[in-house]
Amino acid sequence: MSEHIYTIEINEHFGKKCGCPVCSLYEMLEKNEIDTITGAAMMEPSIRIETNRLGFCEKHFNKMITNGKRLPVALILQSHLEEIRARINSSRPDGTEKYLNNLKNSCYVCSKLEEKMKNLYSNIVYLWKNDENFKKLFSQQPRFCLPHYQALLAASKELGRKDRAAFCEALGSVTEQSLKGLSGDIDWFCKKFDYRFAKEDWKNSKDAIERTVEALTSNYPEKHNHDI
Repeated sequence: MSEHIYTIEINEHFGKKCGCPVCSLYEMLEKNEIDTITGAAMMEPSIRIETNRLGFCEKHFNKMITNGKRLPVALILQSHLEEIRARINSSRPDGTEKYLNNLKNSCYVCSKLEEKMKNLYSNIVYLWKNDENFKKLFSQQPRFCLPHYQALLAASKELGRKDRAAFCEALGSVTEQSLKGLSGDIDWFCKKFDYRFAKEDWKNSKDAIERTVEALTSNYPEKHNHDI
């Protein structure tokens, strides 16, 4: 199969064989979106209308501040505040409450990523069906986190019954092996607090908690200082 532009990055991230490949692709798309919105696109009237209307979630506000240039972020906030002030009306509390509830649950970056990830899942399924090399690569992944495992299960509905069964079996095999490994690491982590195992090596368990949370949620927890 000839490699189309939308398959290049999928093959690249699956080729790393490091963690969940869909998490890696998501992080790339998220970074691209943040770079775009805090770059030249910030001055596009149609985009500013959408960012003023939708706003941003706390996560993406933080990423914009951390990764973006401060002036573009300030300009985005300037017009967004104007939109909010125009929509808030103390004499119409019910309408204001409804508006703020909608704003609280909306985010320009999240909406863009949702659309792009939906296409990404379809492209992964398409590649699996049509490219034998990718099919092998898919089965060689170290893991799929549970949120992306679920998303790929949903995307597999695009396949016929026989192909879907084979796809889900391959996906499930990778996930089961990953969860089995995490279970072993978590079990050993817990045993290390038993005096009988205190002198034993930690093996691969010191960051078992963080890796398990990442597998369950797709987000690696912030590091904290602990005694181990």
